[in-house]
Amino acid sequence: MKIIHIVLGKANPNRMNGVNKVAHHHAEYLHKLGYDVEIWGITNSPSAPVVEREVKTRLFRSQYYIRGLDPSLMMAIEKCKEPVLFHIHGALIREFYLITKILQEKNIAYVYTPHGAFNEVALRKNNWLKKWYIDSYEKSILKNAKRVHFLGKSEFDHISKIVKLNNKIIIPNGQSFEELQFQFRELQQNTQPVFGFCGRLDIYYKGLDLLIDGFAAYANNQGKGVLWLIGDSPERKKLEQKVIANNLAHRVNFYGAKYGDEKLNLIANMDVFVHPSRSEGSPTAVLEAAALARPLLVSTGTNVGELVDKYDCGIHIKQLTSESICKALFDFEKQYHQDNLKQNGENALLMVKENFDWIKIALQLSQVYES
Repeated sequence: MKIIHIVLGKANPNRMNGVNKVAHHHAEYLHKLGYDVEIWGITNSPSAPVVEREVKTRLFRSQYYIRGLDPSLMMAIEKCKEPVLFHIHGALIREFYLITKILQEKNIAYVYTPHGAFNEVALRKNNWLKKWYIDSYEKSILKNAKRVHFLGKSEFDHISKIVKLNNKIIIPNGQSFEELQFQFRELQQNTQPVFGFCGRLDIYYKGLDLLIDGFAAYANNQGKGVLWLIGDSPERKKLEQKVIANNLAHRVNFYGAKYGDEKLNLIANMDVFVHPSRSEGSPTAVLEAAALARPLLVSTGTNVGELVDKYDCGIHIKQLTSESICKALFDFEKQYHQDNLKQNGENALLMVKENFDWIKIALQLSQVYES
């Protein structure tokens, strides 16, 4: 069987977003299992370089709304021969509705991965517009999919409030250990804990407002640690202003967007990785930090909280508030000075190895495809 993964393409191959990374790893590891796999990207820059990978990559041009699909993309679908299955990554994307209509007409099966688009918190933004779009277009995609593949329990559960599905499954993201090979450099001799976040600086979805408020309460009550923030967004300035307003400029470091070895080395120099999201699919940064043996402070919204409890690799905040974050920071500071964090980190690494191995995930996907 041939598997074709479809994503919105990125012009810079070295800066894939989370959705593109997942599609990349799905394709690579399914290829290792013997599948004939391709990745198709829809992008404004179809002549841009692509990531070096073992599977074929094809780019198609994104069109204005009234123009439909790139004719070369339509031709490529028409030329598909059985047996073939499409795996579509992302939701609320016009081109994907048009593609699935063609696939339905040709009786070609597809798996649909919304990547967190149907989380309750994610749907609050532009609520009326999303409701109209979902009713008009998305429900057709969801109902006609071979399987709707969710990355976490929160979205899996919430979809029932939107549309009743009997074709839904949960398979989480994975973590590649090959991508975590780098030369560690100690950045500073710490006498106090370093708490760190890495990801898009989306204040509401990532819970960064609560993180700053919680860290401010921690600092104002004699907490001694520092906070590192890796990432960028148009909201960075607003977040920096919040830090200044709380008199935390000397305790909070903004590193901006980092990639590759530089990003990994920053995470490896953290004593605790913090991810207090209100809403997620399956956050790749959390898995990277855990695979680097960092203790975790996570919210239920990350969809890994139950595993953090099971493996005793950090603190799972079930009621996400600035107060609960503040308390967790003090708990970690106490463990830091008692030299107890190393075991948490080793447990985090074990959690990734046992639950987020890409080969195991590819095997689960293959069962979905073949069913």
